[in-house]
Amino acid sequence: MKMKNALLALTEAVRLARLEIGCYRDVQCRRSAEGTVERLARILGDEDVNVAMALIDPDAESPSIIPAERERQRSHA
Repeated sequence: MKMKNALLALTEAVRLARLEIGCYRDVQCRRSAEGTVERLARILGDEDVNVAMALIDPDAESPSIIPAERERQRSHA
């Protein structure tokens, strides 16, 4: 995958994720939270997105979303 295609894949994933979140916040469009999370996981876990992320920053680790975990990581660094 070329860098341009990687950026396009990531941009499209962000666009779709924003649409999903916007739909969840709209009472006329809203579905279940579980369904929204499932769709977000499918968008962000797409193979093209994974390849694009690996191309752009192969050594990047996702930060912990658990506050205590972040604090533990800082104290061990």
